[in-house]
Amino acid sequence: MSKRKELKSDVDKRLVVVLQYLTLIHYRESVFNRIASDPRIDFTICCGQKSPYQKMRNFTPQPPLKIKWVKNFVVNITQMHFIVWQWGAITNLIRTRPDVLILLGADPHILSSFPLFFLAKVLRVKVCWWSHATLDGQGSIGRWLRLFFYKQADGILAYDETGRLRLEKAGVEPSTMTTIWNCLNDADYKLSGGEQQVAQNDRTIRVLYIGRLYRDKKMNLLIEAAAILKDRNVTFVVDIVGEGPELAATKEKSHALKLNDVVRFHGAKYDDDLTQYLNNADIGVIPSWAGLSAIQYMAAGIPVITEENRGMNHPPEVSAIIENETGAFFDFESAESLANTIEATFPKVKSLSTSCLKLVQEQFTPEAVKEAIILGVLKVNAS
Repeated sequence: MSKRKELKSDVDKRLVVVLQYLTLIHYRESVFNRIASDPRIDFTICCGQKSPYQKMRNFTPQPPLKIKWVKNFVVNITQMHFIVWQWGAITNLIRTRPDVLILLGADPHILSSFPLFFLAKVLRVKVCWWSHATLDGQGSIGRWLRLFFYKQADGILAYDETGRLRLEKAGVEPSTMTTIWNCLNDADYKLSGGEQQVAQNDRTIRVLYIGRLYRDKKMNLLIEAAAILKDRNVTFVVDIVGEGPELAATKEKSHALKLNDVVRFHGAKYDDDLTQYLNNADIGVIPSWAGLSAIQYMAAGIPVITEENRGMNHPPEVSAIIENETGAFFDFESAESLANTIEATFPKVKSLSTSCLKLVQEQFTPEAVKEAIILGVLKVNAS
């Protein structure tokens, strides 16, 4: 066989995979590009350009990433709740008939996912859910429907082990599931430059918060904890990097508690502009709802403190926060417990930092997530 025919044969053997996604969300750029460059699959993203997440940035795709654009019809109910129908997604599935279709969910907010699921079954296309692997949130009927779709799927790419085990306990076949974890972009893993400064000699505890300021983030707990630490004559500073609807209220509370000398507000910062804050922090605090920002801290060698996990209080990334290994948890809605936890964590920052970097490298980089996704998809196709 000629070399040209061999190359064509190799291309023909590649698994055709379509990811049905909402938009090209910025923090997915590195992992999407890595998947698209992998020779084992022929990867296309079918998505829209209008994001239901009003404050999230999108990226502009470059080859070899292939995009099939459809139109998102979005109805925003609240800042974080919406319904979406993706016009053109069904037509694209009929035309492409991939080996594997990856859907987000099973998420009742994305209405078009469910007819796509049934159509894929009719077309004998393997279907995989890329999912938080949750069951609750929409009542007993919603739970039953989610479990139905998870059980009928050919595969599930779960964000963490907790979700995977939750579905296994509910009766989903374990062999269909793969834990893929989550990640940020490559640039976010370079911000510390391997020179993380921990437990500096002046014994000042440097606390950092990065992210949007929403009511669910419970920024009041961080401000109240700062007031408690100040009353105890603890030497510390709190840097708050971000904006959002609760920014004004958070500033007002800080001023009322006379914390202007120790709580500093810096506005929103992105990419390289975050370097100085990550390099100078000892502890990252996420008062509640600890998502991918936890990985951003730990990638810079910063242990994370957050509120104890009650039910669905946190996204899956909270599983990266391991007590006395990569961070700590404080008592639910207790500012005093948060203050105590900050003080107790500070002497252990150096050892916690080492564990943070190790865990991120093993599970939470674009390369690690890419490999887990592709292996999961290959497993689904072979089933």
